[in-house]
Parts: sequence; C-alpha cells; structure tokens
Amino acid sequence: MAVQTSYPGVYIEEFAPGAPIQGVGTSTAAFIGIAARGELDTPTKVTSWDQFRQTFGDQPLPGFFLWYAARGFFENGGQVCYVVRASNGDYQELMLTDRSAAGNDVIRVRARQPGIPATAIDVTVADHHELTTADTSLFQPQGTLAGAVANRTLSLGAGEGASFRPGDEVTVVAGGQRATVVRVTGDDLRVDRDIAGAAGATVQLADAAPGARTLRLSSTSPNVATALVPGALLTVDDGTNADSLTVESVQTEFLGGGAVTYRVTFREGLHIPLSMDPATPASVQSEEFDLTVAQGAGTTYAALAMDAAHPRFFLRVVNGDPNALVRLELVEPPPPVMPPENLPLAMAATALAGGAAEDLATMASQDYIDALDTLAPIDDVNLVAIPDASVATATVDPVAVQQALITHCELLADRFAVLDAQPALDLFGATSIEAQRTGLDSMRGYGALYFPWLRVRPAGRGIPMLVPPSGHVCGIIARSDLTRGVHKAPANEIVNGALGVEQSMSDVEQGQLNLQGINVVRVFGGGARPTLWGARTTSRDTSWQYVNIRRLFLFLEESIAEGIRWAVFEPNNLALWQKLRRTITDFLTRAWRDGALFGETPEDAFYVRIDEILNPFSEQALGRLHIEVGVRPSYPAEFIVVRIGIWAGGSEVTET
Repeated sequence: MAVQTSYPGVYIEEFAPGAPIQGVGTSTAAFIGIAARGELDTPTKVTSWDQFRQTFGDQPLPGFFLWYAARGFFENGGQVCYVVRASNGDYQELMLTDRSAAGNDVIRVRARQPGIPATAIDVTVADHHELTTADTSLFQPQGTLAGAVANRTLSLGAGEGASFRPGDEVTVVAGGQRATVVRVTGDDLRVDRDIAGAAGATVQLADAAPGARTLRLSSTSPNVATALVPGALLTVDDGTNADSLTVESVQTEFLGGGAVTYRVTFREGLHIPLSMDPATPASVQSEEFDLTVAQGAGTTYAALAMDAAHPRFFLRVVNGDPNALVRLELVEPPPPVMPPENLPLAMAATALAGGAAEDLATMASQDYIDALDTLAPIDDVNLVAIPDASVATATVDPVAVQQALITHCELLADRFAVLDAQPALDLFGATSIEAQRTGLDSMRGYGALYFPWLRVRPAGRGIPMLVPPSGHVCGIIARSDLTRGVHKAPANEIVNGALGVEQSMSDVEQGQLNLQGINVVRVFGGGARPTLWGARTTSRDTSWQYVNIRRLFLFLEESIAEGIRWAVFEPNNLALWQKLRRTITDFLTRAWRDGALFGETPEDAFYVRIDEILNPFSEQALGRLHIEVGVRPSYPAEFIVVRIGIWAGGSEVTET
C-alpha cells in the first residue's frame, strides 16, 4: 500500500522483491522391507546406520534384505532415509474413553509388537491427584485496617502486610472497593487508586471475576514442586463454584517465617467467579491419571497429564520408555470436551484385543504396497526402493510390486523408483533380466532397473552373500547429488561395501542390456571393485532415458513450485509477472552455473516466458497465471567416440 503523504518531508516505503527460490533436497531415500522390530507401516526417519540398528534390529532377518540395503545406503554416502517396516501382522489394541457422558474415544493403546501374546496384556486406568484438597488450597489472606486509608496506603495490623504482594487485587470488605497493590512496605499496602476504609475494616483479596487468569495458592504437599508446573490441570472449588484450568506459569513467593505461596497464571481465564472470603476456603486439586500395563508383572506410569507442556505428558512418558509393552496414540481429531472431562475414564484391568501374528512366509505383494502407500504424505522423499520384494514367492510378485512403485512415483511426481533385478536371472531368454525389464516401463522415466545382485560381507561371520543392489545404488545417488549435483549421472561410481557381483559380463552383453534400460554393476579386470556402469531409466522415450535428466526435472519442478508459492492470490498483473520472471530466471541461472544446463550463456540454456499470449484476459478472469519455462539439460556423455587414424604429416602454407 502506498505511503499516505500529508506533511512536507521524506517518507520511507519498503518494498520486497520476489523471494529467491531455494532448491529442494534430492538425496533422501525411502526403504520398505522386513525388520526384526520397529513400528509397522510407519515411515521412520533415520540419519545413521547406528540409529537404524537401534530402531529396526541389530541383525537382519534370514531371507530378507532391508538391513543390508540400509547398510549399503550409509556405506555409499547416504545421509537421510525413511524406513517403513512392512508386515502382514497387526497389533492388539484397546480404546480408552474420556470422562464425558458421551464416552468419546480419546486414547488408543496399542501393543508394541504385532501378534497375539500367550499372556494377555492388561491395562488399568486410575484417577490420580498429585495435589489434593487436603493439602492445597487458594491462598485467601485477610488483614484489618489499623487506621483510615490515607494517600492510597492501607496500614494493616502487625505482621498482616507480609501476606500480600504487589499485583494482588484487594478490597475493603465494608465498602466493596477494589484496588491493585503496587508496593508493600512492612504492613503498609500502597494501591493504585483511591479507596475508602475506616479503622477496623477488613482487607482481603478481591473475589476473582470470570476472565481472571492469576490466583495464589498455598500447599503443604511434598509433590508441589513437580506437580505445580506448566501444563498441570487444576480444579478450584470455593464450595459454590468450581472450575478447571491449565497452568501456564508459576511464581514462588516467600512470605517470611518459612511460609510460601505460589502465584499461578493460567492459560485461559476463569469461566466462573470465585469467592476470596477466608470464611469459605477454596480447595484445589490437580488432575492426572495412572496407567498400569501388565503382562504378568506390571508397570505403572503414575501422574500422567493430557497436556503436552506437562513434564509427564502421557505420550512422552509411555512412548519414551524403551521397555514399554504398549504404545499410546491420541485420537485425532480429539473430541470437543473441556478438561478435566478429556482425561481417560477410570477402568479396571482390561486386556488388549484383536491383533494378528506376523507370518513372514506368507508376506504378499499387497503387504508391501500397503507399506508403500504410507510414504505418500512424506514430501521430502526423493528415492524409493523395496529390496525385500525382489524375490518371487508363492505370494509375492516382484514385478507387480515394482509396477506399483513406479505408479506411486509417477502419481506424486516428486520421487524416483530404484528397482532391483530378481536374483539368479539369465542375461537373455525367458527367465532373464530382459524378461523382467519388459514389465517395468515408465513412459516419463520415473524408475531405473539395476542388475545384478551384489556380493557383500554378511552381518556376522561367514562367506560373502548376495543382496539386491538398490540400497547401495540409493547411497551412490545421494553421494553424487551431494558432491556433484542432481544433474550428474549417478554412474561410473565405485560401489562401496560390495565385494563382487552375482555374475560378470562382457561389453557386448552389457551393451544389449544397456540399450533396453538395464543398469549394470560391472567388475572390470581381475579383482577390481564393482562399479555402477549405467544411468538409464525404464522409459522408451529418449527424452527421458537418463536418470539424471528425470531427476533434474523433478528438482527444478518441485523447487520452482515451492519457491513461487508466495505468489498465489497476489494481484495477477504485470508487476507480479516481472517478479516471477526475475525469481525463476535467478534460480535457473544458478542451475546453469552449477553445470546442470547446457549453453554458453544463460540465454542459450533456458527461457522463462510470461506474457499476454499465454495469459489472455479470459484466463486471468478465471484466476489463472501461466508460466512457460524451457530448459536445455546437460545430457551425460554415455558414449565417447574418438576418431583416430594414420596421419601422413605435411606442412601448412600461408600467404602474406
């Protein structure tokens, strides 16, 4: 909005250019497979090999390869990945209801491990009050005027002034006038306004009106330091009215002679009035609950709170216990019930029900696909692999799972599928890698197939074993992205952690596979380290036949989409067009300087078009803004042809 000018002088008006586009991440992988432990069908972010082992198991499960894929990812330079434990098992559960008359579901209790245990897991809920009405109350001090009020000073009887503090709202009972204490000097209370009162009149805290957020409490409870904390829920009852409020902050006040009070500020104001007359003392109690989980022997999690600010927030306490038998989940969205009715209702010991045992021998294609679906909401996933679905069984069809993976990447259009060859395949023929490749087309190149399996050291002692290559490949892609950039083809790279390959091949044999979009890990010469020697997608469209081209466009598209989101609902005018053109041009210029785009100058490498031909008035009236961006990517030098021949020599003649 323009500055409104009125007086002669200099006016300052700030303006902001379009925010620069920050490139999105490209190297976060996601792995789906079978693990010894960990949450079922739940994406878990992992940032180190040690964290993976702590979360999903120190040892691999025989016949499954998720463990080796994660190890290969981190060995090859990967830094961040998501892991989803696929399973055909299910957890036992129990729903806890709130205290309202409707009995709404409020907390889901779920076993930590799938299956039906031989000894049932029982859950008990009990009400708990760390602060009770017997040891905690409102602090309701009272004093007597020693003389008439003068100069806004209330002089109280000997020792009575020590009970009051600056900030207290007080009243002279006889007149019903209220004032706020601004200073306490001995037994003299200095207040903020004129107030009348004669000698002998009673002075006390003023009644708390609805909306008041601060009360003073006194307590003899030994638990007061741990119970009277932010997030605590307190119920205050003056015999006529009661209210439950959540603590925001607590200030401890020392009155002298060992007396202590607590000035409590609540998150919300009182819903009802509270009397401060000491003749009707008001009690206070805190509202918590105990949760006991038993499978034979039991563990009690005491004094749990429903508020996340509380040190004993139930999710943090129970789910943070590595030895817990259960995991708790808050029902979302929570029922519209005010505290303390939202606390779980007391319940006698009740067993968890349902559940299904995990049977790894009957894992089906759909189990892996269901686990894949959980990755859809995770925006920062860039690479996806399912190494444990690469072996055909009576219930798992690797091609069906890989087709689902390609479809997943195509629909979300922000991630890339890393596909494993099946083991023990021939190079050519009916049971070959060629045959597997025919079912994995991605018209716009959202996936790449890697062959053969890698020979790696086992988890313990023993001879090297064969594993699918996708975990190592994802690590190589992440390493290449971090060191060179997403525009660099992730090939001609040493495969760290690989001792050999399942089968070797000649240049001619690889040439036949390469032209079909099958990326091969080769061992050149005698005893050389395995090298990733291919960077093609499974697209038959030559525009999208290289891994780095597809992934470069994913990077550019998502970066631009996120980087210009600020423009949504801005006025669709020439000023906006110019801002967007500059913003996108600056971003693509940086990509060109990094080597991602081909051209001697930025004008040779890309263009950004926003004009009235693309955006006629009819489109503007529909709320649309069209931007056309053309880029010339740097394709990999996959085939380097050197022409060499016999040169007879000679001389060069010039004319002056």
